[in-house]
Amino acid sequence: MLVPLNKYITVQPVEEDKTDTGVLIPEGVKVDNNPFKVVDIVKVATGSTLETGMRVVVPSHMVEATSFFGQTHYLVLENHVIGYLKNA
Repeated sequence: MLVPLNKYITVQPVEEDKTDTGVLIPEGVKVDNNPFKVVDIVKVATGSTLETGMRVVVPSHMVEATSFFGQTHYLVLENHVIGYLKNA
């Protein structure tokens, strides 16, 4: 598991169910026009005000993906979190 430092948080993007638009897109191509993304927090840096397990909203372009040892990790700086989703 990647342990984040320096105000980074590791996250897991939440995939939204999308409806079929009837437009053919080549296999393997992802199209995401939403400027924001919902992610689940996997791990936070020491001293963070956020907590593991929170579901937060971040700008889509701020989610950084890195891969090593066969695993992909997603990182976001804590100050890019714009809000969190409360359970209804």
